[in-house]
Amino acid sequence: MRSLVSVAARKGLGAALTLALLSAVSAFAAVERVTFPLLFNTQGYFVVQASINASPPVPVVIDTAATMAMIDSRAAMAAGISGPSDEEDRVSVFGLLGERQYGQVKIPQVRAGSVSLHQVTAAYNDREAMPGGPLVIPATAFGGDVIDFDFPAGQFSAYSGRPKRVGTVSPARSALTEVDGLYFAEISINGVKGKALVDTGSPVSLMNSAFARAAGVPRNEEKTQLLQGATGGKLLAHVATARQISVGYYTFRKMDMIVADPALFGDLGLQQEPLMLLGIDYLSQFRMQIDRRRNVLLLTAADAGQPILMEFYARDTRLPN
Repeated sequence: MRSLVSVAARKGLGAALTLALLSAVSAFAAVERVTFPLLFNTQGYFVVQASINASPPVPVVIDTAATMAMIDSRAAMAAGISGPSDEEDRVSVFGLLGERQYGQVKIPQVRAGSVSLHQVTAAYNDREAMPGGPLVIPATAFGGDVIDFDFPAGQFSAYSGRPKRVGTVSPARSALTEVDGLYFAEISINGVKGKALVDTGSPVSLMNSAFARAAGVPRNEEKTQLLQGATGGKLLAHVATARQISVGYYTFRKMDMIVADPALFGDLGLQQEPLMLLGIDYLSQFRMQIDRRRNVLLLTAADAGQPILMEFYARDTRLPN
């Protein structure tokens, strides 16, 4: 079985994804409530502070688009973890810029507050930048039925049972489809239905070219030139402005978004389908809950109010102004 790791690149679009061996964590292991604070860093990621083998705490990305951990080689060295010695342990990494090869290591302990993970299998990254933090941990690594990112409150939780309610307001709901351990939510752009990869490991959202064509999303030439200038013109991408994007009863309008075709979508055989990647720029507006047992995404806005229509411009999507 294959698994994936989401890794963001500072000058890239947001998510490169890795094929590796699946972590040995039971999908729905019964757990007590696991909770720790989320911090928003200057690179545009929500992270937790965790220690690796009792070393000083480092920022760790809790990633819904990862099914295996990844550790930066320098962080591994600082924690006393030797690099892989056997070429047979190397795995193929498929990212925006092509395939990469990485070794694998065992992390004896990762500890955040009172929560500990032991003997974590991780891809050993000695090649690619990891601007979010030197360690990526799958959100599913903590077990439980519910993965709960309360972004406005700055808190991550995992627990068994049903999603905790926020006041008396019913959250917006979107059906989830699981593909190779990745969660895709139902979404619509300009009234055209598609699916969106839920990715807390990416600071930015994007849509693929198939979705942009189907939804008739116009290219924004001015923002595209700014994007190409910021990335040195090396990315096959452009910026488009969607009239409206809806998940459940929440609707964002006038949303500037990158249009690109990540290698992952092709690897999954989905490149011809209308797809989107939902990153932190969108998700951080909500308390986001993934009900893994019932395959439902739940979103509750910070004010827990009634259905809302949001203005969402380039400054919110972190595109260059």
